[in-house]
Amino acid sequence: MLELITSNSAQDSLRRRLEEILKLMLLVWAREGHVLSKLTNGEYGVDKTVVVKSDSGEFGFRIHGSKPVVVAAIEPDTPAESSGLEVGDIIISVNGVKVLDKHHTEVVKIAHDGCEKLELEVARTLGVLMNEQQEPPIQVIYSGYLWRQSGQAKGSPNAKKWVQRWFVLRSDNCLYYYKTEEDTQPVGAMIMAKHTVEPCPAKVGRPNAFKIDSGEGIPMYVAGDNEEITNRWVNILKKAVAQENSWLDKSARNLYKQPSNIQRPDCFGYLMKLGSKWCGWSKRYYVLKDACLYFFQDGISKSALGMVCLHGYKVSSMSAAASGKKYSFEIIPPEPKLRHYYFYTESEMEKKRWISALEYSIDRWIKSG
Repeated sequence: MLELITSNSAQDSLRRRLEEILKLMLLVWAREGHVLSKLTNGEYGVDKTVVVKSDSGEFGFRIHGSKPVVVAAIEPDTPAESSGLEVGDIIISVNGVKVLDKHHTEVVKIAHDGCEKLELEVARTLGVLMNEQQEPPIQVIYSGYLWRQSGQAKGSPNAKKWVQRWFVLRSDNCLYYYKTEEDTQPVGAMIMAKHTVEPCPAKVGRPNAFKIDSGEGIPMYVAGDNEEITNRWVNILKKAVAQENSWLDKSARNLYKQPSNIQRPDCFGYLMKLGSKWCGWSKRYYVLKDACLYFFQDGISKSALGMVCLHGYKVSSMSAAASGKKYSFEIIPPEPKLRHYYFYTESEMEKKRWISALEYSIDRWIKSG
């Protein structure tokens, strides 16, 4: 009789390999079913109705694709953000008109006809598409409310707008800020390494203000309610600046993990990537987390082949005429000397999913800070 397994160690190795494949298959099957149920269960799979109001006609969100359209990006401090709309939401209806079977241009026209108010029925996908493993919480070093200068306020061209946000400095040496203390998803974040933290004169528009600056992008201006709060934050953040870049160290450790062991990714799956010098397309398994894209030989690899940090990059859809591929998109660097990336997927829905996830993941991290 032919022996297919010749030792206990070989048997154990094969069993572990098969278990890993089975777990991955179950994970994909379960999530696919969950997402599809969003569009088939109940009344068109509606999870929530949000109302976005704007006096200026600027709602502050972007959509991608057609049949269905998906919320791709939400600008901070806009009516869309305060309404509860989320990146990844599938829009089921606009002002009572069902739009699941509508093209992008039709949805835009319906939205414009709504004038200053949009009532949107949406199906949530962000939590479904993310790995639902619970990542151990990162220790909080210091937290509290600060005022953040958010740039030109909509409809107020001559005034800088200050909004209150909940700031959290964590032990990964990153400063996160949230809409409120109760929120779990940050509006933005910055790696404190290589930044400067300095008090500001009153001319910035608010007393007790200070500036966080990398020297490369737009500085962030924040302010405490009084001098004591500001001084405490300045001292704590200056200490954080002097620390090693523990966020980068943590991200690098993900290189030595299996794809399924990278906790709470923003997106994951197979993509086709154009090689350097336009030398052909290769299929790899990718995991996106915190604006870092890890690439693997396949979905059960023991470790990653590499990692790309996408902070400051922009994501854009491409036409088939431009790329030669039907469902393609590009990731554009903030500086010409950095590498440009080109990908394509197997379907329009996959393309929308990746573009939305990339914009969501990248937009949370601020280049200047």
